[in-house]
Amino acid sequence: MIDNFQRYFLVFSIFIFSYLLLINWNPPTQEESNSESTLNDSEYLPTNPTPGPDSFVDESSSFAESSNITSLICGTEETVEVSNENQKLEISLSNGQIIKSELLNYPLEINGQANTLLFNKCGKENYFLDGGFVVSGMSNAPEGNYFSVLSKSKDSVEIVRRLPNGSTHSKKISLGENFRINFDEEFFNGEVVEVSVAPYAKINRSSEKTISGSGGIFTQPSSWAYLGPAFSYDGENYDKRSFSEIEEVEFRTSTSGGWISMIQHYFLTSLLPNQSSNSLLQGKKNKNDGSFSVGFVEETKKVAPGASIKNEYAVYSGPKIKGNLDLMHPKLGLAIDYGFLYWIGQPIFWVMNLINQAISSWGWSIVLVTVLIKIFLWPLSYVAYKNMGKMRQLQPKLKELQERYGDDRQAMSREMMALYSKEKVNPALGCLPMLLQMPFFLAFYWVLIETVELRHAPFMFWIVDLSVRDPLFILPLLNMGAMYLMQLLQPQPAGVDPMQARIFKFMPIIFGVLFAFFPAGLVLYWLVNSLVSALQMLMHGPKKAA
Repeated sequence: MIDNFQRYFLVFSIFIFSYLLLINWNPPTQEESNSESTLNDSEYLPTNPTPGPDSFVDESSSFAESSNITSLICGTEETVEVSNENQKLEISLSNGQIIKSELLNYPLEINGQANTLLFNKCGKENYFLDGGFVVSGMSNAPEGNYFSVLSKSKDSVEIVRRLPNGSTHSKKISLGENFRINFDEEFFNGEVVEVSVAPYAKINRSSEKTISGSGGIFTQPSSWAYLGPAFSYDGENYDKRSFSEIEEVEFRTSTSGGWISMIQHYFLTSLLPNQSSNSLLQGKKNKNDGSFSVGFVEETKKVAPGASIKNEYAVYSGPKIKGNLDLMHPKLGLAIDYGFLYWIGQPIFWVMNLINQAISSWGWSIVLVTVLIKIFLWPLSYVAYKNMGKMRQLQPKLKELQERYGDDRQAMSREMMALYSKEKVNPALGCLPMLLQMPFFLAFYWVLIETVELRHAPFMFWIVDLSVRDPLFILPLLNMGAMYLMQLLQPQPAGVDPMQARIFKFMPIIFGVLFAFFPAGLVLYWLVNSLVSALQMLMHGPKKAA
């Protein structure tokens, strides 16, 4: 029979530590090389092998990006920029790709000069956005035909590529509100024959993580968070596919509407195809450089000579702010991933956000939400702590049984069971407070590492950023003191194993060291939780046995 609280606490501690190690495990993967691969393979998503009026096209029939751009040195091609109050885009005129996006209000470091980059083709991320048309049946290849600027304003630009056969590819890019980017592309068939055309767009990225600041896996939450693709399509609101999964099995599914995202810590880029068109969503690893491509290809259409076809889609490139994501697509907010306990994490964030709107402090929002959680769980905690108070009162009798039957553990266990039954005490209830706290702790963990609003959010005095560790380790030390106080208030069962008792005494130190590397917001939650728990213990039972 489980007869002591220490065992529950130890099991809980091991579970928490093992869980955090498991979700942070990111073993290195060996990049495969293929010297025979070509540029085409990385630039296009594979689709059905035979193009036709009712099918998706094959990458071998594409014309965009088939020009000899391998000779270009990254960063030397001609570009054009557009910007608004939120972001600045850099567009390559050699291929029409968005090769850089800078978030103007999200510096890498507090008070830093450099801003966060999402698209960054010239960085190790090889991160860029490409869109256009896949065409088959053309008589002339477009080698050497780059884009030129037709018109430009501060937040929009229209560029065009003219082909030798009279065909044109025009692209209008305009910045909207809340990190939205609108794309209006058009292909005009200048051939004398009918051609097959399919609109497409894709995001390209390597699996390299961008970690701001210094430190290792425990001091940088960006090294913990998920990096990789996610999809939303008919029958699946949120399908997260890791790079390793896509490397093993290429992803593809047909849908009407939906979205494709490349997710990282605090930020994401999302493609939203025309929601009224049928699209093929895809994800693959590129053979030539080991990067990954995710995107969509719409159905192939026949375009007569002198006719045109359009490709209209939207892109979100910015922070994971739920209000912004919901404006883009009803299901895009699911990209803020609170793990398997999302049904707890989402209400926690909703209440935190509501409190922050009233008091303008995310730190105090964490404190108040922690107290509200404890109040919500108070009826169940009351039963456990009342039982714990009775256990304290039974300590003299339990000690007497230990002295009487110390050498006969079976007899001592039988007498203890009889005493518990007589006094209506259930020692197994000692684990209830920890079991109640565990899902909220894990949910809070995910909320704090996923909530971009907490990024660079100060609290008070020395806490200048709730999303990273306490720079002075004061909160972990206070947390150790609070956990030690809880130990003093907990009953010590008779017959406890000496080794287990010694381990239990070191638990505040173990947790203190572990929490020293956690985000300050999470340690603040656990500190307040421990203090309120200690208060409940004082309220629901005497400090000493009667």
